[in-house]
Amino acid sequence: MENVETTGIQTFIVEPRTPELEICARWRANAFSALEASFEQELRSLELFASDQSHGVALVAKANGEPVGTCLLVESEIEPNHDVSPWLAGLFVVPEHRRKGAGAVLVRAIEDQARQRDFSRLYLYTTNAVDFYERLGWVVRDRTHWKGFDTALMVRDL
Repeated sequence: MENVETTGIQTFIVEPRTPELEICARWRANAFSALEASFEQELRSLELFASDQSHGVALVAKANGEPVGTCLLVESEIEPNHDVSPWLAGLFVVPEHRRKGAGAVLVRAIEDQARQRDFSRLYLYTTNAVDFYERLGWVVRDRTHWKGFDTALMVRDL
């Protein structure tokens, strides 16, 4: 668990059968239309994912005890255009907490989770947040067309 005093935001590993799991599933179903998954599908998928943290992890960020965002460390992206691993995926911060540090805290926490698993490099896809990730030390490796979107493949050496 990472505690960042400057922002008051903490990250926690999402555990099976917790309220945070449902909250994260609802956010993912609503925010990531490219996944084409219902809330129920996301909940089942996250429940399975959270029950085995050997290859990846789901994190939730909380501010003053309230969930404000989520992010995943996963072995593979859904239908990726690049054969690389692991991935930072599904970064989401509730609109009223954006631009207040929660996204950066989640990215750093996922990077730490990757390091703890002895990964030396991490990848992500983004359609509209290249500048955000570049400020955090990520580099554009490639541009691609993914699921109908112009997308940047970004990399970060850990």
